Amino acid sequence: MITCEAKVVSNREVKPGCFLLRLICPQIAQSALPGQFALLRCSSGHVADPLLRRPLSFQDANEQTGEIAFLYQVRGKGTQQLSRFGVGQTVSTIGPLGEGFQLKLPVGPIAIIAGGVGIAPLAYLARVAYRQGYEIYTFLGARSKSSLLADPGLVTVSTGFFTATDDGTCGLKGNLVQLLQTEMQTLARCCSAYICGPEAAMQAAVSLCTDLGVPCQVSLESMMACGVGACLGCTCRTTRSTNYSRVCTQGPVFDGREVVFGDNTEP
Repeated sequence: MITCEAKVVSNREVKPGCFLLRLICPQIAQSALPGQFALLRCSSGHVADPLLRRPLSFQDANEQTGEIAFLYQVRGKGTQQLSRFGVGQTVSTIGPLGEGFQLKLPVGPIAIIAGGVGIAPLAYLARVAYRQGYEIYTFLGARSKSSLLADPGLVTVSTGFFTATDDGTCGLKGNLVQLLQTEMQTLARCCSAYICGPEAAMQAAVSLCTDLGVPCQVSLESMMACGVGACLGCTCRTTRSTNYSRVCTQGPVFDGREVVFGDNTEP
């Protein structure tokens, strides 16, 4: 775990209310893995307001340039303030934290399944998997074309790229689960699936993957205070034990079959 004052390279709005933040922090860039996250301080100056840092999954980490990137949606005071950081300012950053995704062997086709801003950690995973020889099939869901976060790099590395929007402005008219049901034969060919998005969509995707015999991993979202497992503020129910699991240290990535959906702390 590293703490650094990371300089802002860019912080631009890529879709309405969604920003891509790029920071320079070579120490974190060298060790961050897909699915891990960092805690970012969203205030500047000496007054910490809001007090709690915001947990954001790595959208990218580049060892050569020393850059780390985060795709985030403005949802409250913290992320609103973060969106105002300009080039040259510094963001107090702690990371990498948590358990990341595990690419399963043998190398074969994998499914990337994302709803909304859940694409962030999966875009990073897809780039890493592609370099290791995995074939990528991507399934994205959003409300409309204007909010579909179709990373150009993700399109490039994907053998199959499928989209669904609620209003039908891009791809299938319907939700992410309906898209998976439509492309069930493609999903069934995958040796593993990686899922992130709204809880209801993840639950349905896990159920479908389980029925098809496709192992899957999910990335959970939760509000966090300490980020290192001490405060127990980000717990979720899993089948690992009778106790709650800590999203910050035992996750945020879990085996999809372990998660007890519908009984977890809301972010």
